[in-house]
Amino acid sequence: MLRWDQYRYEAGHEGWGDSHSPVRITGVFGGEHPRFDVLARIVERRGCDASPIDPGTEEGRLTLQSYVWPDQVERFRQLAAAIDVARRVSALVDQGNAPAWVETELADGVPGVPGVATVVYHSIVWQYLSKVDRACFERVMAAAGEAATHNKPLAWLRFEPAGNVAEVRLQLWPGCKDRLLARSGFHGKPVQWLGLEN
Repeated sequence: MLRWDQYRYEAGHEGWGDSHSPVRITGVFGGEHPRFDVLARIVERRGCDASPIDPGTEEGRLTLQSYVWPDQVERFRQLAAAIDVARRVSALVDQGNAPAWVETELADGVPGVPGVATVVYHSIVWQYLSKVDRACFERVMAAAGEAATHNKPLAWLRFEPAGNVAEVRLQLWPGCKDRLLARSGFHGKPVQWLGLEN
């Protein structure tokens, strides 16, 4: 998801993102959807994984494809398109433990330049962390949030299980406001957009 801005998202006749992108997210919103009349510019893409996979290599491509169930033709197509995008748009992915990596990255407060938000994002990760690691992650985010300013904000965006669905939650600093933005299936659809209600 480090290249989310390179994809096309559509709902009916409306859309957001590159209209020529090979990755097209369509038919996922049941009713309401996020606003599409916004601009987003990514200044830097960084991430970590316990066992990073490089989609730019043949071995990486085959490894990623092995995780898709063989009868899911559409997911294979989307994955192939996402791999094409990954080969064009670079992103640095370090090997490491997520809480320790985030702690290092945010050790001196919110990084970056004024006017740019730092976004910490994770997807289906929380259940694999120990209680100690979860507590560390939360402590690091809270401490970094205290150092955030309106000119250098911090966002914690996560897509994690909540019962039989997954929730998209966003916590923003300064202010520490936590919002439930959406609920969806674990593979990303259908999406019940709640952002307008919060």
